[in-house]
Parts: sequence; C-alpha cells; structure tokens
Amino acid sequence: MDVIWITAGGLLQCPMGKSALAITDEHQALADAAVGQLARLSTRAAARATLDGGSSNPEPVWKAAAELGWLGLAIAEEHGGSGFGLAELAVVQEAHGRELTPGPFLPTVAASLVIDRCASDSLRAELLPGLADGSTVGALGLSASVVVGSDRDVTGEIPAVLGAPDADVLVLVAGADVVVVDSTADGVTVNALESLDTSRSVGSVALRGVTVGEDRVLRGAARRARTVFRILASAEAAGVAWASLEMAVEYAKVREQFGRTIGTFQAVKHHAANMLVDAEQTTAAVWDAARADDLDSAWFPAAVAASHAIRAQVFNSQNNIQLHGGIGFTWEHDAHLYLRRARTLAALMGEGADPLLDVVEGKRSGQAQGASFTLPAEADEYRRQAAQAVEQVKALPEDNQRDFLVDSGYLVPHWPKPWGRAADVLEQLVIEEEFADFARADMGITGWVALTIAQAGTDDQRERWVEPVLRGQVMWCQLFSEPGAGSDAAAVRTAAKKVDGGWRVTGQKVWTSLAQHCQWGLATVRTDPDAPKHAGVTMMAIDMKAEGVTVNPLRGITGDAHFNEVFFDDVFVPDADVVGDVNKGWLVARATLGNERISIGGGSGGQTGFDADDLIKLLDSVPADVAAHHVRRAGEVIAELHTLRLLNLRRASRAIAGAEPGPEGNVTKLLVAESGQHLTELGIALAGSAAVVGANKKLIRSYLGGRAMTIAGGTSEITRNTIAERILGLPRDPLLK
Repeated sequence: MDVIWITAGGLLQCPMGKSALAITDEHQALADAAVGQLARLSTRAAARATLDGGSSNPEPVWKAAAELGWLGLAIAEEHGGSGFGLAELAVVQEAHGRELTPGPFLPTVAASLVIDRCASDSLRAELLPGLADGSTVGALGLSASVVVGSDRDVTGEIPAVLGAPDADVLVLVAGADVVVVDSTADGVTVNALESLDTSRSVGSVALRGVTVGEDRVLRGAARRARTVFRILASAEAAGVAWASLEMAVEYAKVREQFGRTIGTFQAVKHHAANMLVDAEQTTAAVWDAARADDLDSAWFPAAVAASHAIRAQVFNSQNNIQLHGGIGFTWEHDAHLYLRRARTLAALMGEGADPLLDVVEGKRSGQAQGASFTLPAEADEYRRQAAQAVEQVKALPEDNQRDFLVDSGYLVPHWPKPWGRAADVLEQLVIEEEFADFARADMGITGWVALTIAQAGTDDQRERWVEPVLRGQVMWCQLFSEPGAGSDAAAVRTAAKKVDGGWRVTGQKVWTSLAQHCQWGLATVRTDPDAPKHAGVTMMAIDMKAEGVTVNPLRGITGDAHFNEVFFDDVFVPDADVVGDVNKGWLVARATLGNERISIGGGSGGQTGFDADDLIKLLDSVPADVAAHHVRRAGEVIAELHTLRLLNLRRASRAIAGAEPGPEGNVTKLLVAESGQHLTELGIALAGSAAVVGANKKLIRSYLGGRAMTIAGGTSEITRNTIAERILGLPRDPLLK
C-alpha cells in the first residue's frame, strides 16, 4: 500500500511527552488523564524512594488506580469492571512505564484479564470484583514448571513472579493450563526476593501438594495467559523506551561541549534516531496486538510485540545513560531507575517461553498474521465498488486489464481525478484488501515522477505525460543525483542557460535508475548560479532521445546495469517542458523525493526476491546445531519484517482518526532498506558455503542487490539525520550551510 503524504517542513508529530499508543481522541484523553494523575502522585519520586527502603506499593498510588477504574478497565461490567479492552488497558500501562509507577498494577491487571477471558463464570464472579476495586491483588507467573496432578494437586516452583509478595491471588502457568491459587493456601510459599527494580516486588513461589477446585484449573489457557502478559508488559516497556528517549533528547538539546550543543553531533543524532526507531517498532507492534479482542489470534502479534519490547526498553534506557555522559551515571539521576525497570521487566517477559522462538514458529505454522483491521461502517460502499471492479477486471483479457484499471481509477486510487479516484485513506485500505490477490502494475520511479507532474505541472504537461505513464506506454527516470553530491539532492551543478524559446542544459547526473529504458527524465537544473543552495534550481522534463543526451549504463555488483550515468551536452529544453516555476524547482523536487521515500517506506522499494518464507525453509533445512545458533536472530528478522506492515497501518489509522501524520514514514523507509539486508545476511549465514558456490542463486542475488537499498533514495545515515532533526527536533550542525 502506497499512501502519499508530503511534509512541507518543520517537525512531524512525534509522541514526545504524550502517549505513543493513543491515536484516537478517546485514547489520547485516557492517556493524558493517566499521565496527569501519576505525575500528581509523583510516582517517579515514589520509585526513587524505594532505593532507600520506601514502599514498593505506596497506598496513594494503589488507591488512585482503584478509584479511577484502571484496575477494572478491561474487566466485564457484570463483575465490577468497565468493560473496555486490551487497547485501553495498554494505553494506561504505557503511562505507568513512562512515569515509572511503583506497585503491583501490571501483575494485577494481567492476572485479572486472564481470569476474565479464561475462567468459569463462577470463578469470575468470585474473584474479579475484588481485583477490580483494588481489595485483591493479583500476580501472574509464566514459568511452566508447575504441574497439576490427576487429583488436582498442584506442585512446582516458579523462581520469579512479579508482584507475588503483594498478591492475594496467584495465576500460574502449569504446562498448557493455568492454575489459580490463593497465596495463603496450605502448601503455598512466597518468598520476597531482592530485585534490581526496587520499585516493584518480585518473589519466588513454591507449591507443595496444593489442592484446588476444578474451576481453578483453566484448561488450555497457558498461551492466552502468556499473550496477555506480553501485550501489557510490552505496553509498559514502550512507555519506558519513550521516556528514556525523551530524557536523552531534551538533554542533548541543551548540553554543550566543544562550543555547541551535543545534539548537533551526528553520532548523538544517530543514537537518538536508533532509539526512536526501536520505540516506534515496539509501539506499532503493541498497538496491533492490543486491538485484538481474541487472545488466540493475538498470540503471534503479542510475540512480535514482546520481541521488540524486550530489546527496545533496554537499548533506550542504556543509551539514555550514554547520551547523558557522567551525569547519567550518578545515583541522583533518574536514568538508572529506567534501566532497572527495563532490565527487570525484560527478564520477566522471557520467563517460560522465548517470544523470538514463538515468532519463528508462528511464521513456520502459518500463524504470522496481525490483528484484523476493523474499518468504519462507511467502508461498506467502498468495498462493494472495489469487489465489483475486481470481478470485472478479472473477466477481461490480460491485454485490456490495465486500461480498465486506468479508466476506473483503481490503478492509482490515491491520485487525484481524472487519473485516480481521489480516494481517502479509508477507501485505499478497502481497495488494498479487495485487490490483495490481483497484481496491479507497480510503476515505481515512473509513478513517482508522474504524480509530481500531476501535482505541479501545467495542464498541457498533464495531458501530454500523465496518461501515457498510467497506460504503460512511457517510462520516466529521476535525474537528481550528481557526482560528488551523494544524498545531497540540492547540490546541483548541472546548469541551464536561457535561450530563445527555452534553455540549454549542460552537466552530468549519476545513479539514475533505468535511464537506458526511459523516454523522459525529470531533472533538477541550476538556473541561477548566484542564488542560495536550495534556490536557483528549476525542474525540467528532458527528452532522453534529444540531441546531446548520452546515457552510459553502470554495471552494479549483481552484474546488471540498473544504474546509469547521464550526460547533457548543450541539450535544448523548451520552455513548455519546465515543470513548476523557474528557480523554485526545489519545491517540486521535494515533492518527488517525498513520493519516492513514502513509496519505498510502503514496502515497494525493499523487495529483494528472498523473503521470510524462504528464510524459514532455509532454517529448517540446515543441521540442527546451525539452526539453533541462528533461530533467535531469525525471530528478530521476521518480527522486523512483520512490523513494517504495522507501521503503515498505524499511519493509515492516524489519517482515518483525523490525527496529524506521525514519524512512521521516515522510520519505515529506513527499516525497509535495512530489514532486507538483515534478511539476506542471515540467509547467507545459514546457507554457509552453499550460498557462495551457486547452490542458492536467488539468495545470493538478493544479498548483492540489497546492498543498494541503504543508499538509494537517500542513505540510511542521512535518513537518521533527518529523523533526529525533523522528528526529534535536534539542531542542525552549525558547520553546515
């Protein structure tokens, strides 16, 4: 799906100081209320006080959670709750992570939700009212060492259970089942442990011959219990990751070294950008998992969320200390409190089952699906129309199908009329779903350029150039990059001099994709050499067969000639082929770059041929010791690839909700490029010598070709600078003009 947003300038919306999970007004209001209340309760100060022996369950914090209905937020109304879902509870849990809230909130709401979704009516009626009003504290243990005998005698030990010393009710995984026991029952022993995170209690639980009733054994509920904890713990981890990032960025904006703020240093920017990327991936994955009402279908999304969250919270809290330097290492600074929370939560999230192994198993077993995307009722008419169009186009001869898609607007539905349908995001999502099994032409660069002409060209230019592109009759290339300029698209030296009826263009472009096959090219040309760098540039359409145009194919490392050098030797360009205003071409160029980068971010630019299914086949074909060595890395790669789609859905959901665009576009562009490399690099490692002796030509071709992805469309290093400056608000390097 290619949804186009072009940002004119300034900072994109970024969830700094506000909920990242919340998109709708209702969720944002809930998040604001939660953060506001926790700030008034000074929960960060309360967490710090536990370092010196303060209570890990301060009464005012617990009382507020009960009175505000947070404890019962996702519990059914008939049992004293509010009847909301995981999505709302996750928003509140994120706030608890941001504000470093002490107390047993997470283990209690996790245990409550397992009982609410998996227990009998009688047990729900018995336990949920107390859990909802705060008179009962719960805990959820995930280690699978507990065994329920044939006579329902429960034995086993769980070495670490979050909140166990405070709990009245223990909800414990026992093999494939879950058992619910009272912490004071005969045979139950809970020992408080010294925890790295002093703000919450952790205890071991031992059970010796504990007899439970039939309704307290929740048959087959273990996977759902683990899913619940992963979603809620990941939501809290997202809060920890965002708070750490915010703290680091704010410090980088004011801390001075060597005569300037450290936020101007590229190394600092890249640290911050990487922190943002990790936080965004975690947020998208948690958001997807939390919106699923069905815990069984949420299993794979929850495993993806946990795999991101475990890494992101630790990575960001560690880098927060690094970017603070010496002050971040002091006892008085809050940075180490977040590190303590992150490390402890990450360890507990890995108890019982590794989410990365579940990600691999989900892909292997065909369960690697996100939560269903629920669309508003007004989508029904869009769906009827799109389904009818799919029927019609499939009935046509192949030679006539593209013309039908062009005439109906379904080839590029997001384009303005008369070429597209001027479809809003909701209609686009429906069209993507209905056309999922019908391949529409991907015009790539030609499409980016044609859309720019549709946006910025004259009526004559639109009439001459746009429709032939849509019908597949003409190809365009993008003549931006120049020798020595790299990713700096504004460093234009190709010059044009005004002559009667047009311009004479002289200069050189390089790295021009598919120029040897194109009839036209859209070029940045300097028309005022005395103007500032981003001024004095004009966009011109150049006939690639015109006298003075020379195209020299460049063979890449795959052996193919995808890129080209293009030379202009006094090439005449008529005035009618100038796109946009003279000397204001950088505005047009930015539109094209925006179209390109969002399109790549949408997933069309990072495909390498070798995919996640190929990775699983390769993983399952290698010796067991090799597979065991690489299986967790395979989980990381699959989770990363899966999350690309979720970032696009988040972006679409923002638009449907009427929210401002967020940072997903820039983040996705970066991840698409790098995830393809991660995929093929792991494939090479698994294949070993077979990959380099011709046994897997698709893999080696994808590996070699993928090296271009972190260069094309702006290098990953430049993208990180853009993320740091335009999303996080870090200052530009003062040495750059």
